[in-house]
Amino acid sequence: MYLDAVLPRPEHVTRQSRWIAAPPERVWDALHEVRLSGLPVTLALSAARFLPVVLSGKGLGQLHDRPFLDALPVPLLASDPPSSVVFGGALQAWRLTGGDDGPDLDAAQLRAFTQRGWVKAAMDFRLTPSGSGTVLSSETRAMSTDAETRRRFDRYWRLIRPGSTAVRWEVLTAVELKATGRLP
Repeated sequence: MYLDAVLPRPEHVTRQSRWIAAPPERVWDALHEVRLSGLPVTLALSAARFLPVVLSGKGLGQLHDRPFLDALPVPLLASDPPSSVVFGGALQAWRLTGGDDGPDLDAAQLRAFTQRGWVKAAMDFRLTPSGSGTVLSSETRAMSTDAETRRRFDRYWRLIRPGSTAVRWEVLTAVELKATGRLP
């Protein structure tokens, strides 16, 4: 599955990629093994973001050590080992306490979802064989369901985009180190 099947016309997009000197199968395993405890930037940014959520009584236990892919704020939509993994869902991330829980949607439902007051978010990790290694790429897309939500989310995105990008770079680096044996 490609992100175009989920969010074909996003309002916000970030992309990162890195060549890793390892075959796709090893990179795939490393991607799934990277844990939050091995991502200090991600932990710090997540802790700062989730503090209001935790103080509101929601989200307790969200930051305990677990695989990074299990800690994403949107559910898994598709997995095609060892080529790609796609996540997506509806969020109210700009709200200080994280907003309401999003509806449970598959990829087609998320694409068609138009209920006001939500941002549809999708991200992937794609592994592409390249020479004697693998290109690991990640793309994040977001699209609001109405104009007022877009204005609110635009302000939030300007604030968190650098952190979101830093998290992806940290994950790509951790996957590279693990896949190449430089990190246990």
